[in-house]
Amino acid sequence: MATYAQKDLERLHKFTITEFYQDQQATTATSEEYKQVDGSGSLMAIIKFMSADPTVKIDNIEAFMFNFGNMMHKTVVHGDELWVYVQKNARTVTISRDGYAPIKKYDLKTTIKEGATYVMKITFDKVTWNVERSLNKQFLQLQLEPGLSNAVVTLTREGEREPMETSTTDATGSVAWNLEFGTYFYGIKVPNYVEASGRVKLTTSDSTYVEKVKLTPNFGYLEIQDPGNASGAKVFVDNKEMGTVPYKSDTKWDCGTYQLLLVKDLYKSHTEEFTIKQGETTVIKPVLESNFAETTLTVEGGADIYIDGIRKGAGRWAGPLKAGTYLVECRKANHRKTQKEIHVEVDVASTITLDPPIPITGFLSVNSTPVGAQIKIDGKDYGVTPKIIQDLLIGQHKVEVSMANRKPEVREVNIMEGKEEQLNVELSSTALISFSSMPRGASVLIDGTLEGTTPFTKEMASGNYDIQARYYGYRPFRRKMYIDVAKPAVHFKMSRQLMKRSAFYFGADGQFGSLTAVGGTMGFYAGNVNVEAFYMKGFGKETVFWNSTGENEQVAPWTEEELEVKTVVGGKLGYGFILGTRFRITPQVGCTYVGVSGNNETSVYALSGTGGVRLEAACTSHIGISLTPEYAFKLAEADGYKLLSSVLPSMKDWSEGFNCKVGVYFFF
Repeated sequence: MATYAQKDLERLHKFTITEFYQDQQATTATSEEYKQVDGSGSLMAIIKFMSADPTVKIDNIEAFMFNFGNMMHKTVVHGDELWVYVQKNARTVTISRDGYAPIKKYDLKTTIKEGATYVMKITFDKVTWNVERSLNKQFLQLQLEPGLSNAVVTLTREGEREPMETSTTDATGSVAWNLEFGTYFYGIKVPNYVEASGRVKLTTSDSTYVEKVKLTPNFGYLEIQDPGNASGAKVFVDNKEMGTVPYKSDTKWDCGTYQLLLVKDLYKSHTEEFTIKQGETTVIKPVLESNFAETTLTVEGGADIYIDGIRKGAGRWAGPLKAGTYLVECRKANHRKTQKEIHVEVDVASTITLDPPIPITGFLSVNSTPVGAQIKIDGKDYGVTPKIIQDLLIGQHKVEVSMANRKPEVREVNIMEGKEEQLNVELSSTALISFSSMPRGASVLIDGTLEGTTPFTKEMASGNYDIQARYYGYRPFRRKMYIDVAKPAVHFKMSRQLMKRSAFYFGADGQFGSLTAVGGTMGFYAGNVNVEAFYMKGFGKETVFWNSTGENEQVAPWTEEELEVKTVVGGKLGYGFILGTRFRITPQVGCTYVGVSGNNETSVYALSGTGGVRLEAACTSHIGISLTPEYAFKLAEADGYKLLSSVLPSMKDWSEGFNCKVGVYFFF
C-alpha cells in the first residue's frame, strides 16, 4: 500500500562543506596498511570526512552517503573521521543523510588523483522548509556506459540480505524500477567488464533518479602463432576446445590467468599458463616437442602391411610413427600371415624388412583330349597337357585349356591345402562363333547364305569362309576370313556410305576463270546418271561507243553504252563414279546461255557448249563441297554479240574459255 509524506512544516538539519583540499604531506592512501585498489588495479584516493569544529563530534558519522557518479567508492570509519575511498578522476560529489538537506553535485574544484589524500570539513545548522504531500515512491533508472544489453543487475534494499530485484538491461543498456523511498544497493555483472556496484537513496517523486554507471573494461585477446611445427594442433583453454593453430580469437577474453593445452598427433602435449591483460593481445608462439620417428617397412610379394591391426599399404610403407612398440603383420590371400614386433625411438629413423606371408598350396593335374593343349591358370602360362602343377595356391582358380582349331574350354577349380585336384578336358572341333559389327543390326551372309543380323552366334568348325555384311547407309562389307574355333569371336566395322548412287542436290556456286559469276545449282543422280541445271549472275562488264549514219547517210553523234552479263543459265548431263564412301567424280557435258544487256536497250546473247568434271566430297550425311573444272566453246551467237565481240575481245571470253566452279551443296 502506498505511503505519503505529511503536508506540514518540519525542522531539518543542514550541513555545509567549509573546506576541501588535498593534503600534500599525507601518504595514507599509498601506505601498505590503508591502501586499496579498484577493479583495474589503480590505487584509490582517500577523502577524510570530518567536523570543521574539533570540539564537535559527528554522531553516527557512517550514516552519510556519497555519490561520485559512475566512480566506485566505499566508506570506512576511523575514530571521529569517515574515510571515503574513491576512484581517480572524480570531479563532483553528492552527499546525503536522513534528516538532513542533501548537498547535490558539489564541485570539488579539482580532479581526484590516484593514491592522493584529501580533507573535507563540514558544519551544521538548522533550516525550515515545506514538504508537499506526495507519493513515497520514485523511479530508479540505471544507465550503463557503454550501453550494453543483457547485463545482469541485482537490487537490494538497505538492511536486507537477499536481492529484491534481478533484471537485465535493455538494448540501450538501461534498467528501471518503481521503488519506495529508501536506500538501495545495486550490483552489475557484464562479461568482459569489472563488476560494478553502488548505493542510491530515493527521496522524491518529482523526477526519475538516473544513476549512470561507467563500466571498466576487463578484457583482451588471444593469438597463438605457428613458429614451425605447431600448425594443426588442437587448442584447449581451461579444458575447453577452441580451435586449431594458428588461432586468433575474434571474441573478447576476460582478464585473468588461463591454462593452455596443445594436442597434435606425433608430438608431445604442450601445456603452459598465460595471462590476458586489459586491452592487449596475448601472443603465444609454442614450439612442440616431437614424439615420433620416420619408419620404413618393406615386404616381398606385395603383401598387405598392418600396424596394430590397421592396414597401411602393400609391399612398402614409409611414414612417421609415435615412439613406442607396435605389432606389425603381413597378410596376403591364401597365405599364412607373419608377425613382428618393432620398437620406435624418438627421432631415430629406421628401415625394417618384414618376413613375407607363407603360401598355402595344393596340386592340380590337367589332361585333355587331344593332348598337347595349352594350359593357362589365372592368365598365366603353365605349359601343355598332360601335366601335374605343384605348389598352386589354395582357393578358386580359372583354368583355360586351348588348342588351335579346337574350341577352348574354361573351368573353375578349388585347390585345397596338400590335396590334388584333377581336371580332364575334351576339346571340341566346333564352337559357337559370335558375330558382331559396328553398327549393330547388319545382315550377315556366310558363303552366300543369310545367317542373321548382328549380334548372333553360329556353331562352326575352323576353316575359310566368305563373310558379307550389309546395312543401309553403309558400304557393304565382304572378306575372305579364316575362322578358328580357338578364337570364337568375329567383329567387323562398316563404313558409313555418305555418297549414294541416287540422290537429289542443290547448292550455291562461285565461278572463276574467263567469266566470273555466282549462282545456284540443282540436280539429281538416278542410278549414277546425272542431270543438272544452273542459274548464275555474271560480273563481266564493258563500255562501247556506237555511231550510225542512218538512212540519210548523215553522220550521227557517238553514243556511249555500258554492256554487262545479266544471265548465265544452262544444263548438264553426266555419269557419276563413286570413290569409297565420301567421294564421287562425274564427267559432264552441257550447254550454257550467256545473256548480255546494255543501258540503251541493247540485248545480245551467245550459246556455248561445255565439257568438264564435277568432283564431290561429302562432309556429313547431307552436306558436301564440289569443284567443277570445265571448258566452254561457242555453239551459236547473235549477230550483235558477234559484232561486239570482234571489237571487244573480253566479250569473247564470256562465252568461251576455261572456268572452274566451287560450291557447297545439300543432298538427300
